[in-house]
Amino acid sequence: MTGVIARLEQAAVTPAGVPRQRFWLEHRSRQEEDGHPREVQVRLAVVLVGRKTGLIQGLREGQNVKVTGFLSRAGYKGEARDRVQLIAETLVPLD
Repeated sequence: MTGVIARLEQAAVTPAGVPRQRFWLEHRSRQEEDGHPREVQVRLAVVLVGRKTGLIQGLREGQNVKVTGFLSRAGYKGEARDRVQLIAETLVPLD
């Protein structure tokens, strides 16, 4: 998925001692739906865990990036069960 880094959150460490960095990716594109063009917009939480947190070094808000990874629940209790986040495997600056 490609997009703009909308907001970088402060890095944190889990109770298990694992580094964790989250940022918000703003994606906009034009897709085709049932033969008709559609503007698509989404803001998605992207999480870097462990050594992957180093991928964000030098990147800034407003920068275009490409992220690959997998989708996961944001949590297992309350409303977090219904939220989705992208766990990043790669993060590449596009500008």
